[in-house]
Amino acid sequence: MAVAASVIMKRASTILQDADAVRWTPMELLDWLNEAQRAVVIAKPNAKSGTAVFNLVSGTRQTLPEQYTILSRIIRNGGATGKAIRQLARREILDAQLPGWHNTAVLPFNAQADYAFQDMMNPREFYVAPGNTGTGSIEAVVGMVPANVAAPSSGSQLDIAAYTGTVDLPDIYQSILLDFLLFRAFSKDSAAPDAAQRAQTHLGLATAALGGMGASEMAMSMATAFLTQPAAG
Repeated sequence: MAVAASVIMKRASTILQDADAVRWTPMELLDWLNEAQRAVVIAKPNAKSGTAVFNLVSGTRQTLPEQYTILSRIIRNGGATGKAIRQLARREILDAQLPGWHNTAVLPFNAQADYAFQDMMNPREFYVAPGNTGTGSIEAVVGMVPANVAAPSSGSQLDIAAYTGTVDLPDIYQSILLDFLLFRAFSKDSAAPDAAQRAQTHLGLATAALGGMGASEMAMSMATAFLTQPAAG
C-alpha cells in the first residue's frame, strides 16, 4: 500500500520545526520528495521495477524505451508463442560463429528472437538475434521511473494535508524518502550553524539504509539463493 505524500511531508515539517510549513513551503517539500523518489531508483534500480512487454524495431540493435531506467532480464518473446530467449554473456560468441549475423541476407530477420545480449558500456541498448522484422515484442524485467506526485489545485497548495497523492514507491521506502527530503531541506538552510552537518547526516542515513536493503535482498532473495548453496556431492 503506497503512502500519501502528505504523511512524509508532515513528518519533515515536524523535524524541521516548521509545523506550519512557512520556512519550507509544501510546494518546495513536494519538489524534494519527487526528487527523492528519483534518487532512490538511481541508487537502487529495483526499488521501482516490474515485468514489461515492449515492441522491437527492425534490425538487431534495440533501444530500451524511455520510461524504463534499466534492462535487468530478457525473459521471452511476446505474443502467443512466448518462446524463451537465451541471454548471451558475450557478443563475440555470435561474431565468431556467424560474422554476418547483423545482415538479414546472412541470418534472416524474424519476429521471434532466439538470443539477446547487452553491453554495459551502453546500458540503454541491447541486441537480438536473429534481427527482428519490426513486428516482434519481448517480455523483460525492467527498472522504472517513479511517477511524480501531483500537486493539489492551486487553491490548496499551501495546505500539506491537501497533498493526498501517493508516492510511487513501496511503503518500506518511507524513511529513506524522508531522509533524502531532509537532506535537501537542511542544505537550503546553509546559514544555520549545524545545517550542513544535519544535511549530511540525513544523506548518510538514506544511503546506508539503501545499502542495507540491497544486502538484505541478496541474502533473502530466491533469485540468489542458489549462489550460497553447497555443490552437490
